[in-house]
Amino acid sequence: MREKATEREEHAVGDERRRTNGRPRRLDEQGPPRRPAHYVAARPPKRPRGRVAKGFARLVGLLATAVLLAVGVTVVLMVTRDSGTEPPETFAAPNPTPAPAKKTKTSARPAGRKLTPAQKASRTAAVKQLRGQGYEPVSLAVYKQGQSLRVLIGRPKGASGIRGRRAFFFVRGDYLGTDTASPSLRVRVVRQRGSVITLGYTLFSPGDKESKPTGGIAKVRFTMADGRLVPEDPIPPAASRLPSF
Repeated sequence: MREKATEREEHAVGDERRRTNGRPRRLDEQGPPRRPAHYVAARPPKRPRGRVAKGFARLVGLLATAVLLAVGVTVVLMVTRDSGTEPPETFAAPNPTPAPAKKTKTSARPAGRKLTPAQKASRTAAVKQLRGQGYEPVSLAVYKQGQSLRVLIGRPKGASGIRGRRAFFFVRGDYLGTDTASPSLRVRVVRQRGSVITLGYTLFSPGDKESKPTGGIAKVRFTMADGRLVPEDPIPPAASRLPSF
């Protein structure tokens, strides 16, 4: 009997030590306090989403993804720009054509070729021929030294009393004759090519003023044949070339 009582006491002491982790239990302790039970409210059931709600949620998700991608690209560009490296291009850029340089206008005209003494003498003789008939050259530039058939347009001198202009033709340095027997109010050199010279005559309709011609321009080609001046096109009549008033 004593042995059984002793075993019970030993078992009781061992159990008590296991409960208190080997520490002696105080007499006034009645075990660890229990946690009070919490009240958990029941969650309301989720409402099923409709098609509109699902589509709106999907749209919001896509927009958020696009914003994140844009932010990422911006960050990459900023990093590459700061580091001094440029992102590689994914397209072929065409080679830009350089803009043509603007030509600056100069007041001085380029100097032409200098005439030889023989050419100067030929032109001087032609000008003398015009002045002998009461005319002076409008321009010396139309007198082409490199052509066999040459021309000068003469206008009347101030005190000569002549009205209208005439074309004076030359074969090298020799005088050949004029374009017409009567002057024209307006005549000019249109083209010179080889042994062909084209003149343009301003035409006047009946009643036209000298400052407002309405007949247009007639072009006449002149050539040389057998030492004579030959018009290849009909020459307009004097009444249309020089109005009466």
